Amino acid sequence: MKTFIAELAGTLLLSFLVYPLQAAGAETASFGELVKKAKAEGQVEFWDSMDKEPAEEILRGFTKRYGIKARYRFWRGTGVQQRTLIEMQSGREVSADLLSPGREAQQQFLEAGVFQKPPYDYLNVWPDVDKRVYDPSNWALNVTGNSRAIAYNPKLVAAELVPKSWDDCTRPDFKGRVVLDPRHKLYALHWHKREWFLGWVKRMLANDVKLIREQVEALQLISAGAYALSCSAQPNTYYRLLKDAPQVGETLKIAVPGELLLESGGAVFIRKGTPRQFAAQLLAGWFASQEGQHLIDKVDFRGFPWIEGTSNAKLAKGNKVLFCGPECALKGGEMSAEYLKALGLPVTK
Repeated sequence: MKTFIAELAGTLLLSFLVYPLQAAGAETASFGELVKKAKAEGQVEFWDSMDKEPAEEILRGFTKRYGIKARYRFWRGTGVQQRTLIEMQSGREVSADLLSPGREAQQQFLEAGVFQKPPYDYLNVWPDVDKRVYDPSNWALNVTGNSRAIAYNPKLVAAELVPKSWDDCTRPDFKGRVVLDPRHKLYALHWHKREWFLGWVKRMLANDVKLIREQVEALQLISAGAYALSCSAQPNTYYRLLKDAPQVGETLKIAVPGELLLESGGAVFIRKGTPRQFAAQLLAGWFASQEGQHLIDKVDFRGFPWIEGTSNAKLAKGNKVLFCGPECALKGGEMSAEYLKALGLPVTK
């Protein structure tokens, strides 16, 4: 099943191509056929780990566009997804048409044979969608851009000390004042600079880094002045905090230290045996279209950086982008084990 994930990884400079705004696939014969068949099915059900409210707002955009009823189920956590996999393998009915399993579970779902190829070739239906979202096997699309950068408290970090490189996280000035997530959030850095990265983790430990597991908690502690930096921050978490409490912007900022880390995320697969395969494929392609990406970015700040106007496009401007694509994602388990070992934490098998 490893052939399902092939290399799309590479170091991308943000001279990304920006395509003209249009309904992706609107001029292809395959697109017209797919829309007609999807509308005949009339509805689609999507399972993902995004919070229910923003996910349903995104799906309302799809329904408005195509008149197809879209239902959502919050589906997060390894245990929850493992139970679903067992149900699917045992032949029990699962109502999902389109699913997005977490990175740690994705390969197990693939090897279990519970997904199916889409009825139409994605590239034929949506030739204008950026090729970096396609899984070369043609089984899935990646629909979110999960970026990583540095969060800091501007009242604790002088302007001249705001990190301009990842090495700056290990400066003596920040000893005991830097946060790192023990869950691996820096795959792209690890993938492109493995030896340097593992050495960097050890230097972070020597500088008395603080390990905090939750992104929201870490950012709140930095905003409150308990720590100065988070060197594994998720910008979309920061933007959500800022949206709910604009005053957070006075004590919390995001810096891109020359390199924005980006993971292709949200891989969506069609369930094997679904009676609504056309609607499922149409929803997957719409997520990856410019219209879908702008709505994803509006509610969850994870549009791809090559889509003009997204939060990640703004962060990427003038910076190098280190991209963790499908081949990198396939090595996620191995990289997580190396990361935990470098941190001196136990590695689960």
